[in-house]
Amino acid sequence: MNNSILIIGGTGTTGRELVNILNNNQVEFKALARTNEKAEAFQSEGINTVVGELGNWDSITPALSGLDTIFLLTGASPENVKNQNGLIDRAKAAGVRKIVKVSAVVAETGSDVHLADWHGQIEDHLKDSGLEYVILRPHSFMQNMLMSLPTIKGQGAFYESIGEGKLPMIDARDVATASYHCLLKDDFNNGTYVITGPDSIGYSDVASSLSNASGKSISFLNVPSEAHNQGMKAAGLPEWLADDLTAMSKKWARSKDQPTNDFQNITGQTARSIDQFAQDYADWFK
Repeated sequence: MNNSILIIGGTGTTGRELVNILNNNQVEFKALARTNEKAEAFQSEGINTVVGELGNWDSITPALSGLDTIFLLTGASPENVKNQNGLIDRAKAAGVRKIVKVSAVVAETGSDVHLADWHGQIEDHLKDSGLEYVILRPHSFMQNMLMSLPTIKGQGAFYESIGEGKLPMIDARDVATASYHCLLKDDFNNGTYVITGPDSIGYSDVASSLSNASGKSISFLNVPSEAHNQGMKAAGLPEWLADDLTAMSKKWARSKDQPTNDFQNITGQTARSIDQFAQDYADWFK
């Protein structure tokens, strides 16, 4: 089975880590690359690569022949439902057996948050497809802190609008590890799993961990939701995405979300803590 795995989304934060894990464990697979340049980067590491893009089905369909399992992760886009559902349909027609999809903790069809609604629609379509599946719903990524590097480096501070809300944040590397186990084992098929870190933490905790690891004073500054929204739009985020993130922040400001055991049950490991993340990325924040 290992030589018939296709990785879709292997150049992003989670997908790139998954590719590394598969490669380091000498698992045979192929990765989808949208451009020749990205394909060449994979190929320089000895990774079997297919050039193609979801939506350009002439480039995708040949890659599905003989596949057993697909890892499915794409960046946030209004095209997500059309592209991922289109991939699911074509995978079924090609005889693919199983899809491991990275979704989102907020996934819910009909939600007024675009990202939640889109992921919910795709989850529903995958469940109804007749394919075997694993749906992984990561909570908020620790790596999202990297988007605040400009203000951390320039001002020694980062800005969020969730107050003292606490979230069981997850390291993207752990999402990749859970994905790896779900690709290679069928123990978790036809299930949906919420992947979290070991603790519910607030952004004050994040600031403390980053400060301790980097040796630099880093502060968390809470700002009103509307100001944060306008700041994200001014930084170039699409309007729909800034509005989605604002709506999620409002929800998470009241969050009582707790860690789950799903990561440990899937991997047999303990998820990385915010202190471990901070230590590993300390140089980024100096």
